[in-house]
Amino acid sequence: MGKQIKKVVCAVCDLEFEKEIRRIKQTEKLGKKHTCSRSCASRLTNDQRIAPPTTANAKHTRRDKDKNPERAKARQLVRQAIKTGKLIPSPICQYCYKECKTEGHHPEHSQPFLLVWLCKSCHATFDKHKIFGFEKDYSEEVGYDKENH
Repeated sequence: MGKQIKKVVCAVCDLEFEKEIRRIKQTEKLGKKHTCSRSCASRLTNDQRIAPPTTANAKHTRRDKDKNPERAKARQLVRQAIKTGKLIPSPICQYCYKECKTEGHHPEHSQPFLLVWLCKSCHATFDKHKIFGFEKDYSEEVGYDKENH
């Protein structure tokens, strides 16, 4: 008698695949979900590993990331470029020319390295009034290829 096989659906990618009934029972006995591949199993594990936010600020941050994934990705790419030394923030605000700790402002989140370096008060002004024309594209400096990201 051969192996008994049944079709199941992957909990990650929704792909229908065949699995031995004995393996299906093992998975369900452990209270786990079915996955079609190691990469889907890894993705599922990583998703389950993310702890729920506990503070009000963490809840707001998580909600913001879920609501605006493109903005979160742009911020993450800039932080990574700064951390690796590929991008160095300007020590001078590019709007009021004050020497201070600057923040990167993205006028367009679909272009993560199109930035203007601003002091905190100028950044608030740019966000409120949607000011354009001061940004510079740092994509080539950091070696960012939009086609591959």
